[in-house]
Amino acid sequence: MPLAALWLVLASHALTGDRNAAPDAVTRATTWNTWEGDLAALVDGETPEENPEARPFLWHGGGVLVFEWEEPLLLESVRVYVGAIGNDYEIRAYVGGRRDENGTLREPEGTRTASTANHSRVTDAWTEVRFPPGTRADNIELVALGTIVFHEVEVCVGGGATAVPLSSWGVVKWGGAAP
Repeated sequence: MPLAALWLVLASHALTGDRNAAPDAVTRATTWNTWEGDLAALVDGETPEENPEARPFLWHGGGVLVFEWEEPLLLESVRVYVGAIGNDYEIRAYVGGRRDENGTLREPEGTRTASTANHSRVTDAWTEVRFPPGTRADNIELVALGTIVFHEVEVCVGGGATAVPLSSWGVVKWGGAAP
């Protein structure tokens, strides 16, 4: 890849500011509701669009997926590839507090920084739930409100510092650097 093209890719990524923080999270499924599948399948990058053998994660009657980080992140959205069974789900963002293993309590509660829902019930497609601007969290809950199949979960974060300097297309095109 030519250097100018590499700078364009890196600069455009820096401009959008988002990256997927789901693979960096400690991810777990609460045990209050039954489920089938492997949590690793939620961040393996495979959907039925690219791979008909993509592994699903199935909630029987709903449940809670928990994503936790050591430090609060600036959240932009959560993208979910919903499989053959769609249903409503909510995304709840928190600073502090943790949900217990079975999923019935948050001890301590922590501070809820956002709560947003998806009622599209789409199947075999990506959906996205956007957070209000400025939402920070060190843990989120993806709460399935009924039976649903997930293939991928992407937690898009942004606003962080980057080692790649921002640049304009003109500067990149001519092989220069940002001022």
